[in-house]
Amino acid sequence: MTSYKQKPQSSRSTRPPTPARRHLRRSEIERRRQRTIIIGTIVVVAIALMSLAAGLVYEQVWLPGRPVAQVGDVTLTRGDYEAERRGEAARLIAQSLYLATFGPQFAQQFLDQIPQFDARAAAARNEPVDDALVQEWIDLQLIRQGAQNRFGIQATDGEVAQGFINIYGPDFAPPADAVTPTATLPPTTPPEPTAGSETPSPTPAGPTATPTPSPTPEPTQTPSPTPLPDEALARQQAALQRLYDEYVNEMRRIDPQRRLHLTIDDFRRGLYFQFFREALTRKVQEQLVPDATFTPTTDPSSIEVRHILLKVTIPVTATEEERERAFAARRAEAEALLAEARAAADFAELARERSEDFNTKETGGTLPLFDKDGKTTDGQQIDPAIVQAIANVEEGEVVGPVRTSFGWHIVQLVRRTVDSREVQINRARAEAFDRWLEEQRAAISIQRFPTLVPSPTPLPTGTPAPPPTVELGGEPTPTPLSTPTATGVPEGTPEITPTVTAGPAEGTPGVTPTP
Repeated sequence: MTSYKQKPQSSRSTRPPTPARRHLRRSEIERRRQRTIIIGTIVVVAIALMSLAAGLVYEQVWLPGRPVAQVGDVTLTRGDYEAERRGEAARLIAQSLYLATFGPQFAQQFLDQIPQFDARAAAARNEPVDDALVQEWIDLQLIRQGAQNRFGIQATDGEVAQGFINIYGPDFAPPADAVTPTATLPPTTPPEPTAGSETPSPTPAGPTATPTPSPTPEPTQTPSPTPLPDEALARQQAALQRLYDEYVNEMRRIDPQRRLHLTIDDFRRGLYFQFFREALTRKVQEQLVPDATFTPTTDPSSIEVRHILLKVTIPVTATEEERERAFAARRAEAEALLAEARAAADFAELARERSEDFNTKETGGTLPLFDKDGKTTDGQQIDPAIVQAIANVEEGEVVGPVRTSFGWHIVQLVRRTVDSREVQINRARAEAFDRWLEEQRAAISIQRFPTLVPSPTPLPTGTPAPPPTVELGGEPTPTPLSTPTATGVPEGTPEITPTVTAGPAEGTPGVTPTP
C-alpha cells in the first residue's frame, strides 16, 4: 500500500504584517492628521476673516447708518452726525482765526484753542452723541421745512455766500479793488539858484516863513457794501482756502508731526450751514413781520431815574396806627427835601449827601434801568409807586414825596429811551420768529433714537409769583468796633430796639410790599 506524505498547511494568514504594510498605515494616519490640521486652520482663518468683515460692516455700514434723529422725512444718521461734528469743529476754528485778526494782544488766546477743536473732530466717531449739536440740527431742519411748507422760500447759495463774505471776506478774501495805503511823498526840495540869475531883494519885513507841511493822513478804508451773489460766490472759495491754509499752518507750528483731522470740505460744510441758517432765518422773519406793515411804538424801552430815600423804620410789634405815625413823622422832612432837590443844581450830588439808600447813594441815587412796566433787565421789579410817579413827567423833573414800603422817595427822571424803528422791528421779528419756531416743533414730527423719555414738567399751580422787588435802603459800611469796656459793651452804645422797614398799609394804592 502506497503511503503519501501530507503537505503541511500554509501558515501565511497567521504571519505578522510586514514592515512595509505598517509603514503604509502610519503614513495614512499622518496624512489624515495633517489634513485635519489644514482644515481646522482654514476654518479658523475663515472665522477670523468673517469677524473682520463683520467688524468692517459694523463700523463702515451699520453704525454710520444708524438713525440719531428724524425731522419730518429727513433723517440724521450716525455718519451724518460725525460730519456735523467735524463741521462744528471747523466752524469754531474759523471763528478763532477771525477773532485773532482783531489784534496781537488777543490773537494767541484764540489760536491756542485750535488744537482743542481739532481734537474734538478726531473724537467724533467714538464719542457719545452730543444733544446740543443734535438740537441745532433739529432746529435747522424745522426752519428749512417750515420755511418751505408755509412760505415756499429757501436760501440760495449766493445769499449764503453773501453772509459768509460779509464776515470773513475783508480779512481772508478782500475784493480786487480794495483800498491800499498810498506812499507818503517826500517834501519837495527847492531848486538851487543858477549862475547869473538875479538874487531877489529881501522883503522889508524879513523872509516869509515857510509853512510846515502837515503829514499826509493815512487812508481810511470805508466798509465795503455787501457784494452781489455772484461776486460773493467767487470770493467764497478763496476765503475758504485761506482759512484752511491758516489752520494747517497753525497746527504745523504747534507740532509738525501732528495729524490733521479736518479737511477743507469740513470747513465748507460747517460754515455753509451757519450762514444758511442765518440767511433763511432772516427771510422768514421778514415774512412774519413785513417792513411795510410795521408800526413802531413810542413806549420807552428803558427808563433811568435817580432817587433820594428817607427811610421809615418802626418796631417789629408796631400797630397799623404806629406805622402811619412813623410815616407822618418824616413827611415834613420829605417835603422840605423835595423843595431842596428842585432847587439844587446837581441832584446826584444831593443824593450822595442826603440819601439813606446805601445801595445807590454812591452812584448819585441811580436805580437800575427799567421798562414802562417797571421790569429791570435782570428780571426784578421797581416799586410800582415810583414807576407811576414818573409816568407823565419830563426829563430832568423832580417829583415826590413818593411813599413805598422803604420810606419816602424824592425821584428825578433822568431820561427815557425810545428805540429806533430799526431796533424795534428787529426785536419784533426775533420775537415773532421764536414763536413761529415753537409752532413748527408742534406741527412737524420730531423723533430721537433711542427715544428720549421727557422728564415730567410740574403743572403750574395758582398765579405765578411776581418778580422780586429791587431792594432799596441797604446798610452803611460798618465802622471799626470800639474798645469793649469791663462789661463787654462799648461805652455810649444805645439800647437797640428791633426794627423793620415799614411796609404800606393794606389797601394803600400804588404800593407793593417787598416779598
